Amino acid sequence: MGSGPADFLKGPATDLETHARQALREILLAIHSPAAFESVWIEVSGSGPYWELLNYWENWNWKQRVNGWEGFARVVEKAAYATRPYCLKCGTCCRKGSPSLDQEDLPLVLRGVIKRTDLMTLRKGEIGFSNEQNELIQISREQVKIREKPGTRECLFFQDESGACGIYENRPLQCRTLECWNPGEFQGLENRRPLNRLALFDPLDPVLPVIKAHEEKCDLMNLESGLKRAGEQAKDGQDRLMEGLGFDRHTREFLGETYGFRPEHLLFLLGRPLTEVVASLGYKISLNPDGRLKVLKRADEPALREV
Repeated sequence: MGSGPADFLKGPATDLETHARQALREILLAIHSPAAFESVWIEVSGSGPYWELLNYWENWNWKQRVNGWEGFARVVEKAAYATRPYCLKCGTCCRKGSPSLDQEDLPLVLRGVIKRTDLMTLRKGEIGFSNEQNELIQISREQVKIREKPGTRECLFFQDESGACGIYENRPLQCRTLECWNPGEFQGLENRRPLNRLALFDPLDPVLPVIKAHEEKCDLMNLESGLKRAGEQAKDGQDRLMEGLGFDRHTREFLGETYGFRPEHLLFLLGRPLTEVVASLGYKISLNPDGRLKVLKRADEPALREV
């Protein structure tokens, strides 16, 4: 686009049409849309979010400009995908995030199509990427999802070379329902029944009590409360935080030494290590010279909604 995003957001309202047109052209090209550019431009340029950009841009602060442009970008994306009502198997959905499993997907795991080492658990209170909202959210109930390739949001089963899904014929409900050109269908899954990791265990499995004890001692709502109190240098918060971090570390070591579970097993059994969860919640932990925890809330973290 010539100049970087930050430069564009600092620019005048007179540049908006140029950038808006370019954004639409780029997405139409990326999705191989057969539609004529001008016909789609008439739709997006007549939208409420575009009207707000033109009329309020000069008086908006930085955050308002960012939010306004992001709102318009969603209009552009929706209008563009509506011109191509069929799947190209381009892999865009697979690169944006892996699916969470529903109770309907349980047979896929029981048959071994999806193994437990292919899964990870997002516990209540964790930060996860929502395909529905296309943003990071704090989840309000446990989710079991297919792991993503390290350092990306790309699904473990996505094959880069061919652009295909490794389990396409047995893909989960979320994948089968998602139609990028028809987001309304996917949003109908809001009242779905997410799969809980305990459904994948025999009631007599000796690991089950360990998981339940970890869930109790490392409760994320309690952890976040402890983080806030520790940030205020309160001793009860420090103690709560130390207890949770220590129990999490020892539980992982115990499962590894006793049952031979590797890190990929533990991602499903216990979820992400609490040190990673703490970072995702926007906190940074270090030790003071006196050995006490120093907890900082990063000011640059965006506000998150609970869903």
